[in-house]
Amino acid sequence: MNLEFQSISKSEQIISSVMESIRSGKYSSGQVIPSINSTAQKFGVARKTVVRAYEKLKIQGLIESKPKTGYFVVNNKPSTKLKVLLIVHSFDGHWEVLYNNFRERVNGFCEIEIFFHHYNIKIMELIVNRNVSDYDLFIISSFDHPRIKNVVARIPAYKVLLISRKDRLDDSYNYVIQDFCEGTYSALCEANSKIKLYKKFNLSYPEKGGHSATLKTGFLKYCKEFSVENSIVDSLKDLKIKKGEAYMIISENDLIHLLNVCKSNNWKLGEDVGVLSYNETPLKEVIRDGISVVSCNFEMMADAMSRFIKEQKSEKTILPIQYIERNSL
Repeated sequence: MNLEFQSISKSEQIISSVMESIRSGKYSSGQVIPSINSTAQKFGVARKTVVRAYEKLKIQGLIESKPKTGYFVVNNKPSTKLKVLLIVHSFDGHWEVLYNNFRERVNGFCEIEIFFHHYNIKIMELIVNRNVSDYDLFIISSFDHPRIKNVVARIPAYKVLLISRKDRLDDSYNYVIQDFCEGTYSALCEANSKIKLYKKFNLSYPEKGGHSATLKTGFLKYCKEFSVENSIVDSLKDLKIKKGEAYMIISENDLIHLLNVCKSNNWKLGEDVGVLSYNETPLKEVIRDGISVVSCNFEMMADAMSRFIKEQKSEKTILPIQYIERNSL
């Protein structure tokens, strides 16, 4: 493996070393792998540590044991593929786009499973604890919680790629993320000439939705710099939709609500009401002649994810957030 061992257990180091030797062809099918005693001496551990590592490799179908012979590699090609666990908050439209793009890029190279933490630290902890020894690499979207650092730290850092967000996690991890503050600010600056056509700019930001708080910071930074009258609400259902105002929306439910209000009042998007949605999806290209969006490029994120899987080299990428102009603003 190209990435260096960091603060991981000796048992995990042994497992990774053997798996890499099998994948590289150093140990072929039917070949005996180093004995428990020699491996214990190499890694400076007790025999029981090696036995524990070898037993995990047996469970994964990579090796078998024979009395008085030792452990040897078995011919089980599917199990020698990389096993990747993707842990994200949910399967919203833009996450589905990202997943499908990523899966296409690594098809045949690895096996992918996906779990959802729903911004719940107890669920996140359960996922990690139950799967930490069963996967080769972990792709994780972090979230803002005091315990997130300790939970993710149970996985060896070299096995982790953080995507979209790395809340409370440092640069010891690989990442391909968004800068929600500066990215949102820059994208809104691009859209400034359109936003300024409206009397007021409203952000619908669900406080309990788990979204990055720095997104609000970027929104307020833009409004302050360009003297834009603004408001931030938890949901558009808490706000009377008014003609002549613009709305920046994160929740898909809020977008549907706003479109229905416009339809019932016979208001035209981009003229009577401005709409700017967060995160690009294919549907937003065509619905109501196109919804303007602020979004990172999820194909670029999928490229970085697949690069990390295939090359297993250090990945430190911050993706730009851009304004995509359509007819709703």
